[in-house]
Amino acid sequence: MRLLGPHNRFWRLYRLPHAHAHGAFQRMTAHNSATTHPAQACSARTICLAVAISVSAAVNAISPLSPKTAAADDYKPAISLVPDTAAGILRIPSVPTLCDAWKTTTLSAMVNDPSMKPFVDAQKKLSEERTSTLGFNIGVRPKEVLEIASGEVVVAWLPFDDLRRPFALALVADIRGNRARADQVVAKIDADMKANGAKLQMTSFGSEPIRVYTLKPVPGQIKIDQVVLTYNDTRLIAADRDSVVTSMLESVAGTNKIAKLETAEDFLGVRKQIETPVAENTPMAGVQWFARPLAMGRIVKEAAKIDRGRQVDILNLLQRQGFDAVRAAGGQVSVGSPEFDLMHKGFIWAPSVPGQAERFRLAARAIQPINLPAESIPAWVGSKIASFSQLNWNMSDAFWHVESLVDDAFGEVIFRDILEGIRDDEDGPRIDIAKDVIPNLGKRLFILTDNVMPADQRSERLLVAIETSDTAALRKAVRRTMEVESDASLIPGPIPGVDVYRVLRTNEPNDFEAELFDDLGLGDDENDPNRQPPLLNQWAITVIDAPGAANTGKQSGYLIFSSHPELLLETLGRFAKTGSADAFGDDAEVKVVLNKLEKMGAQQRAYVRVARTNLTFRAKYGLMQEGKLRESDSVMATLFRRIFISKGEEDIDLNNDKLPPFEKIEKYLRPAGGFSQATETGWTLDGFLLK
Repeated sequence: MRLLGPHNRFWRLYRLPHAHAHGAFQRMTAHNSATTHPAQACSARTICLAVAISVSAAVNAISPLSPKTAAADDYKPAISLVPDTAAGILRIPSVPTLCDAWKTTTLSAMVNDPSMKPFVDAQKKLSEERTSTLGFNIGVRPKEVLEIASGEVVVAWLPFDDLRRPFALALVADIRGNRARADQVVAKIDADMKANGAKLQMTSFGSEPIRVYTLKPVPGQIKIDQVVLTYNDTRLIAADRDSVVTSMLESVAGTNKIAKLETAEDFLGVRKQIETPVAENTPMAGVQWFARPLAMGRIVKEAAKIDRGRQVDILNLLQRQGFDAVRAAGGQVSVGSPEFDLMHKGFIWAPSVPGQAERFRLAARAIQPINLPAESIPAWVGSKIASFSQLNWNMSDAFWHVESLVDDAFGEVIFRDILEGIRDDEDGPRIDIAKDVIPNLGKRLFILTDNVMPADQRSERLLVAIETSDTAALRKAVRRTMEVESDASLIPGPIPGVDVYRVLRTNEPNDFEAELFDDLGLGDDENDPNRQPPLLNQWAITVIDAPGAANTGKQSGYLIFSSHPELLLETLGRFAKTGSADAFGDDAEVKVVLNKLEKMGAQQRAYVRVARTNLTFRAKYGLMQEGKLRESDSVMATLFRRIFISKGEEDIDLNNDKLPPFEKIEKYLRPAGGFSQATETGWTLDGFLLK
């Protein structure tokens, strides 16, 4: 795998002694072999879309019962049945309330647009044919849950001490007043299971009958797959492990005394940060979520069958390096308010530990953003940009904090050796990164995205600008780097004296880099069947002074990188004519988003994002229509393919040809915004989609 090109030395500015290459690096051999079962990979990429569309249509078609308000002693909430060991949950406080609220949204109107009907109908059929997603199968489809639930629904992901299947999924739904429909759904599940070769065994817990379906094994399978169901007039419980259902029935009966998630410190810590006042006995119209990141990551890894072979176990590495300080994350998505289609209020919970001097240790210290006062969007951000993000971060400190992570990953103290190699290698750029580069990085990082039409593989464009305090030093470092980069060339720019370099990938081999990255498990051997393409085939880089900065001593400015040279040149053109009226920040919709952010308290923020959704989505939509979305050349699409898609896997036919022209649905795609603030116990995660 080439990170940015086969000879790119700007991001790989080092040459190590041969002993290192066959010492520390040998500990991380083998290519990125993340293998995913085709059906599950397809689920990760396409089935989620099908389910989302079909569920949206189902919500509009359902006329649910009124929300249940039974006394606490008559009904034990589903959330009270989830054990404290849960890695994550998804909770709908009231399905009827959510369904009613969803029908008032612009997104619902889009799904119901007559032009969408052929595509929506195709997604309904596709989702009805599948009950499993990402390795989970509990028999009940999302559409059926919405049909039978008369109140709360909770889905929980549970870790298990079982090497063959170390996770489980459970669903609990309040079905009071809807028993007749539940009977029909269970009868259909029974017929589907038996038709697929599953064997039914009836057991019980007290007077509660339990259906245990043992699924037909595939050749070579050693684990036993189950679908387990029990239901009565009050609730339905479904899981992929019989012990989970039994444990929850014990909790209903009051005989299971194990700790519950709703009393856990991290769950309560997150909930305290995200709760919003609501009228008494008024269910929230929306969805709540909670996750313990490392535990949830391990479940996803196992469920998606990601096998990294002899490579470093990333989750264990992160835990060793202090990232377990991020103990939990959660949020709630409110649906259908007067101002917003969707509004998310979330929190990443990372409180201090008594007796520990710092909240974060080792490499985890690098993830701490900083709050800075809100500022106007820079005028050099053009009006055609689709999304603008700003991250406030002490990049100089963060660079040094990752030292222990690199050394840990390689199993040897190597970080400083790499920097010295960059500085002293006679065949390299001879840059002192520690002295001339890192101290000159600022605290603001800007990310711009846009796309050009008509849609093709290179439509989606990315630009990253890093604030710098000494452009002369950075310009010298970039120039030296590009001089030894065989794929780099100068291209004409709009500003005299501002050099713009383009790196265009070639197929020429580079012996040193091939050896180095093969040892890392990131090689690019032409004969390797698992060979990975580069993240980008071409990119561009420059350093420019800030507009209007006085040319005295150290000059502030930006180090700018772009996936597309054209976007970088367009942005530089705006530096040359600041004050023009076609700035991103002058757009009427952008102003509305910024006003909403200010009212939500974003005067101080660590991160902010403004997106014009109709522009961010249009290229993806065009590629999806043509069945070419997975072939996109964007950085995110490339990373997604590497993580979730197996080589040789065939795409599932989503009937993309039934999608209407983009112009038919563009009016439904409203602007969005979000921001994050650093606090003493973590970070907020707030955002919205306008109505």
